[in-house]
Amino acid sequence: MNPVPPADVLGCPVPIARFVARTDLAVVALQHLVAYPGGCAFTVHLSVRRGSLDQATWDDIDESHAGGFRGASDDSLQFRVSQGCLTEIGGGASYDDRHYRGDRQLWLSPLPAGPFEFSVEWRRAGLGRAATTIDGRAIAEAAANAQPYWP
Repeated sequence: MNPVPPADVLGCPVPIARFVARTDLAVVALQHLVAYPGGCAFTVHLSVRRGSLDQATWDDIDESHAGGFRGASDDSLQFRVSQGCLTEIGGGASYDDRHYRGDRQLWLSPLPAGPFEFSVEWRRAGLGRAATTIDGRAIAEAAANAQPYWP
């Protein structure tokens, strides 16, 4: 298994463009992923508006964004897949007193063989577990079109 995308390969994008979760206060969305021979990288877009959240809960939103792979009893941000191994490879966030925006870059390896489930849970932001099915065959087909930087 490759723990990160290769540094010398031009990956091939696969459009996804869907919401994984959407409530009155929070959104988790996938726009696309990039397929490589050994896995795929995707960015998860996160957005929360404060609404009626009290100050202590609001201040905890940024802290709960760190570490998206904690145990199910934790109310922090969590990601899961039904096949393969998911690794965080980057991300960032910004927030003020009314809005929070963040992105997480994740690496899934090995390439999925067929449809798989991607799920998210972020109870501190008011999101229970939500999932979407992603077409692993489309990812494998795109990975075949990834190209090395140098011959």
